[in-house]
Amino acid sequence: MKDFKKAALTAGLMGLLACGCAAKKVDNTEVPKSPEEQQVAVVATPTSLPAHQKYVVRKGDTLWAISGRSEVYSDPFQWPLIFKANRDQIQDPDEIEVDQVFSIQKDPSSDQVKNARRLAGDTPPFVAHANPRKPLPIDYF
Repeated sequence: MKDFKKAALTAGLMGLLACGCAAKKVDNTEVPKSPEEQQVAVVATPTSLPAHQKYVVRKGDTLWAISGRSEVYSDPFQWPLIFKANRDQIQDPDEIEVDQVFSIQKDPSSDQVKNARRLAGDTPPFVAHANPRKPLPIDYF
């Protein structure tokens, strides 16, 4: 019985192999695109755009804490990236509100990260204040 199964399996594999080898070859008849057309196609691909995600502010959140979350940057010193990306919503990085929806840039460049960490390090310690500070303690832009 074992020999029959082995012979049947061998015959089946040989048949598949023969069908694959005897398949008709199809020539590529596509006309190559000009360099200009190729460049437009590359620029238009969604993967070439920066990836963003959304984050909804919760009670007790700070930019420092949000940036430190594993699903964001896992580094509190990158909070200036969030501040800059959401400047239309944030007047003062110490003043954010529950239910604000922030755009979080994923995979920032090494230069962006380096600059954000420098800015975070240059920011003076938090001092409680009732209204947004004007001007801000350092130039984040």
